[in-house]
Amino acid sequence: MKSRRIILTILCAIISTTLYAQKLSLGYLLPAGGQVGTTVEIEAGGLNINKATKVLFSHPGITATIEPIKESAAAKRKRRRLNDQSSPQLADRVKIRITIAADVPCAMYDLRLQGASGVSNMLPFEVASYPNFMENKRSQIKQPNLVNALPAVLCGYVTPGGVDYFRFEGTGGQTIVAAVKARQLVPYIADAVPGWFQPVIKIINSEGREVAYSDDYHHNVDPVIITTLPKDDNYTLIIHDAIYRGREDFNYRIHLGQIPFVTGRYPAYGTAGKAIKQQIKGVNLDKTTEKIKLKKEGYNHITSTNDIGTSNAVSFYALPRGVKHIQSPKEGAMLNLGTAISDSLTVTSRIKRYRIYAQVRQPIIVELIGRRNGSRIDAVMRLRDARGKVVAKADDTEDPMQGMMTFHADPVLKHTPKQSGMMILEVEDLYQGYGEEYHYLLRRHSQLPAFNAFASPANITIPAGGTASFRVDVTGKLKRPAHLVVNGLPKGFTTSSLELRSGRKWNVTITSPKNATIERFPIEVKLDYPIKDGRATADVVPVDKMMQAFYYTHYIQAAELAVDMTAPSPYRMAVDFDIEKDIRFSYNDEVIPIKVIVDKDPGFNEPIELILGNKNNIFTLEPVTILPDETEKVIYLKLNHTALERFRKRKGVALWQMNIVGTVKGEIVKQGKRTFQNAKYREMTPSFILVLNK
Repeated sequence: MKSRRIILTILCAIISTTLYAQKLSLGYLLPAGGQVGTTVEIEAGGLNINKATKVLFSHPGITATIEPIKESAAAKRKRRRLNDQSSPQLADRVKIRITIAADVPCAMYDLRLQGASGVSNMLPFEVASYPNFMENKRSQIKQPNLVNALPAVLCGYVTPGGVDYFRFEGTGGQTIVAAVKARQLVPYIADAVPGWFQPVIKIINSEGREVAYSDDYHHNVDPVIITTLPKDDNYTLIIHDAIYRGREDFNYRIHLGQIPFVTGRYPAYGTAGKAIKQQIKGVNLDKTTEKIKLKKEGYNHITSTNDIGTSNAVSFYALPRGVKHIQSPKEGAMLNLGTAISDSLTVTSRIKRYRIYAQVRQPIIVELIGRRNGSRIDAVMRLRDARGKVVAKADDTEDPMQGMMTFHADPVLKHTPKQSGMMILEVEDLYQGYGEEYHYLLRRHSQLPAFNAFASPANITIPAGGTASFRVDVTGKLKRPAHLVVNGLPKGFTTSSLELRSGRKWNVTITSPKNATIERFPIEVKLDYPIKDGRATADVVPVDKMMQAFYYTHYIQAAELAVDMTAPSPYRMAVDFDIEKDIRFSYNDEVIPIKVIVDKDPGFNEPIELILGNKNNIFTLEPVTILPDETEKVIYLKLNHTALERFRKRKGVALWQMNIVGTVKGEIVKQGKRTFQNAKYREMTPSFILVLNK
């Protein structure tokens, strides 16, 4: 059954690509970064990105110009052979010239491409301390890439079965760091297993003997080598995929040299707005202590700098103001509501114990933050009663907010005691690990959020006068009725389907006025929902969804949720009824009539094909075309009565959210053996609701 779902998912992805091939899709950046204070030229690969006209960054100090790479059809076919691992999703290329201001902090930033049809997905672009060194694809072990100056960032990608070689001069006694960024550049690859580039690196000396090797760094896929060179020599760094896959999106950046690298900053937990003194551990560092004060609550990333450059980023978790924070308490410390304890496992205390006072029928909820904050701990929590009996145990608990994680190691323990009294909470690493790097934070809650809400895509493209949609996904348990609030829309914009009435996926449509300014502006979406004593509000987090290994989907958080207004289409679509009122139908109905209204510009006379925007197995629509002399059309949604039967005995309301999409077909593009029908124009109606009368 699972294999059947996987096949259906792949087919849906292919069909979606075929229908919406005109959308910009970014697959890779090469190189995926540049040195601060410089200008760098990069190549971007993807689908339909040759239609891009602008580059968008999540930092105002990074600007760019863009131009297509002229390439004949024959050259493109030669480059993208059908017998390799290439993908039509990477067929197009553009050249981007990026200028990075001198005051831009070294970090990863969002890069997107914008064109007339909208904005692409996001890929990370790194601003680094060191200059790029681009590989020569013809390099081999006997003729490697010669790196004349360190430190540098080695940039390239691996080909199927390929191995890349970089030779550099090293001095005996130097502590050399080779830190790879690969999965960080392309977090998930849809058509690869395990769903990302799995790099392996090693350093050999001039005699071919291995000096150092790494295939990961702790629990991170991207490997790091930290080694002291034994003698003056010519050394070669080698990188390849663990199972020798390859393609342009198997790209990498390797920070190489006698550069600062932080292995840990302790303590790793504090309170927002409160200064804390940290011990810094690592190599090639100028200082071993630093006082920090962070305003941002939650997960932060901190770097260290010296005369050579900026180090890697290390996680730090900041508690909200008002939470009492206890660091490294004595054995048996009390964990109360409103209190958080940060600690680590030691050689003498590989199991840490804390006291919790339990009140009868009052839930005990304890959250542990460790792996999510860069810790090596794979924690297990146990709760014992006064007699020492284990009454509750918690291991891995998935956190949908951590979209980069595929192994969720942090537990959340929940227990409702049957009697009052003192209980003991135990924390242990599943594999008996210990040390400062096995740190964690315990926080007791009266309740945790029952759900998370995400909005995608993070960039919503709306033609002036037209309609576009975004989707809200809810993970967890959300009580109905819940209401979405969209803030930041200019005057004249309207929304539909703001009431979450069914399921965990819900589409919201935004319609702009005809005179809307062609601009980009941020919006904010909140979710208003019922709680025991009234109502509460939660943020709807903007994300880009990425598919891993043909099947799994992850939420990758974006810098903001933004609307991009584009030039108007020559037509707009609506329905002739109040979209806030349900369309009701019964089991005995054969079809549901819907009148579609099209507002055309003068002189526009192309046929518009109508399809269902939200396809399902309940409703079908025979091919319908609005002819050049028509401005309205009654369409008929045909009911699948066999599929409807399963709703007869189901409790609750059976409803479906729908819209109608109208497309003017454009050019036909061939990518390998696949044919893509681009759209010249595509418009949609606002969403409406169909409800089954039982």
